[in-house]
Formats: sequence, C-alpha cells, structure tokens
Amino acid sequence: MARHRPGTTAVVTRNKYEILGADVPEETLFKGDLLVASLSESPRSVNSIYYYDDAGSRLFERLCHEETYYLFRTEKDILSQHASSIADITGPIFIVELGSGNAEKTTLLFDAYLKEHGRTSYAAIDINRSILERAAENILSVTTDLDFLGIVGTYQTGLAQVANLIGPKLLVCLGSTMGNMHDDELHDLLLSARSALSSGDYLLVGMDLDKETKILEAAYNNQTAILTNLCVLQHLNWRFGGDFDLFQFRHVAFHNKSLYRMESHLEATQEQMINLKNLNFSLHLEKGEMIRTEIMRKVELYVFHKLLGLYNFRPVQHWTDSCQQYAVSLFQLGAEPTELES
Repeated sequence: MARHRPGTTAVVTRNKYEILGADVPEETLFKGDLLVASLSESPRSVNSIYYYDDAGSRLFERLCHEETYYLFRTEKDILSQHASSIADITGPIFIVELGSGNAEKTTLLFDAYLKEHGRTSYAAIDINRSILERAAENILSVTTDLDFLGIVGTYQTGLAQVANLIGPKLLVCLGSTMGNMHDDELHDLLLSARSALSSGDYLLVGMDLDKETKILEAAYNNQTAILTNLCVLQHLNWRFGGDFDLFQFRHVAFHNKSLYRMESHLEATQEQMINLKNLNFSLHLEKGEMIRTEIMRKVELYVFHKLLGLYNFRPVQHWTDSCQQYAVSLFQLGAEPTELES
C-alpha cells in the first residue's frame, strides 16, 4: 500500500491495519456560529450532522432494519447481486470509502474483489478514530486478505490525503450520503472527489430514486424515524446547554415533490422560548413553527447522472432493484477537464 509522501508509507501486514490522524476537533464539526445562523433564518434549520451523536447513531442503525425503511436493505441487495460485475469492470483497484460505519455493505465489495483479483487495499475516511478501529477489527476478523488504511478527517480533508495514494482507485459513497447534502455541500464534495482521483479512476454512488409519496413518507415516519429526529434536540441540549423540551415538538416528514426530496422537520406544538446558554443565543418559536432537520434527495437517475457529468464523472453502468426504488451507479473520471468553477 504505497503513498507518495516520505515517512507516511502504510506498512500493512496480514490482519494488521494503519490509521492516520487524530479525531477531528468537535469545534470544527459542530460550529456554534453556523447553528445560530441557521436557527435565525426563515425557515429555521439545523445541519443534519446533529443526528449523529451516540444515541442518534444507534437509532439510525435500528432505523435501517425497519420494515418501511427500504433504503438499507435495497442497496445491500443490489450490491450482493452486482458486486462481481463492479469488480470485473474496474479491475484490481484501491477501494476508498467515505465513512466506514460497520462496513456491512462494503464487505460485499471486498468479497467480490478478493475473489476476482486477490489481495485488495481499502481506505476508509471517518471523523472518528475509534469508529475506524472497530471497523478494521470487524472487517479483518472475517477478511484476512485485505489491507486496511483508516484516514481520520472530514470528507474534504480525507480526500486530500487520498490524492496521495498510488494506483487506480474506486471511491465509494453508499447509503445515499450524497442525497442528504444541500447543493453547496454536494458541490464541495464532488470538487474534492474530482481532485482526489485521477483520470480513469471510478466513483460508486448509491442514490434513492423518486417514487410514490406513500412509500417515501412511510420510510421516514415510522417510530424509529420519529425518535431519531427528536434526538437532534437532545443533542443540541447537551452540546450547547439548550433547554429544548422534546415533548413540546412533533416529528413532521413529508415528500416535497417540486424539489424531488423528502424533508424532516420538528414542529413546535406551542409557543415557546428556547435558550442555548453556551452560545448566548435565544429564539422564540410560534406554535406550529418548524425547524428543518434533514433533506433526503429522491432523484431521477438521468438527472443525477447529468449533474455528475458537470464534474467530469461519466456514467459507466448502473444497477437498480426489481422495483426501481434505488440505484447504485458507477462513474469514471474523464480525461478532459471541465469548465466548472470551484
């Protein structure tokens, strides 16, 4: 597993791994000034990063197994059926993933690449070192012919290090991660991805497709989804000394057809004053006023492919489930630069 910079070469032996970097400082991730700004806007909003404290992460894992929440199992089924095709198209390659989690779905790729090409290298980018350590231990306990490199950082800082990895690469972005990003966030990510990869490298993306409202709203209105959304307020309380009363809000998630997305909100059930003591900030909420907590894009596939084409990622092949609910698309970075401004 070679890299360009002297003194940073990862030496990975069988059942061993290397992790680079320390945890990203919380003040870098959870910026109080940005929170104050978003809560002061009309409509009010908070960044979806506040879903992912320990409690929120546990609830999200539970959500993935809810009957109405089709996204996780559908993407997993697609990869189970087509991982060997992906491995065949790309050939031997360095697999790089944005976020590792428990790598349950990525393991399907590992199995295919190990079968097709033998020993394979894998790098995972995550903001938390302990998550990468657990992922490495879990993966290497069942897959011994994999070299694991953990990169602690945000997607942008992690991708900057990926640019130093030698050899062809496959950047993996599963779980509809891009679907949760606002336009400016997605723009920044795609620019970083383009800079990290070389001409001929690949990008594998999982995206939820636009579909019937009743299917979408059922996925985001089950009991676990409700609890996950309310946990955002709990996170704000402990991190910023807030006094949100969870019993004075209700979960609202709906299909915004005109914008091709689902939206999750928290609606105030009565007029109230909220204080975030650590930020020296207060806000007054009217009864019925909502705070948007997350967006989830539901794309038309050709439109999404066209969007990535603006960043010089050219569609190679895509795979969907039998109900056409979800898609996994493989792109290749072209040789010709685009005129897209950064």
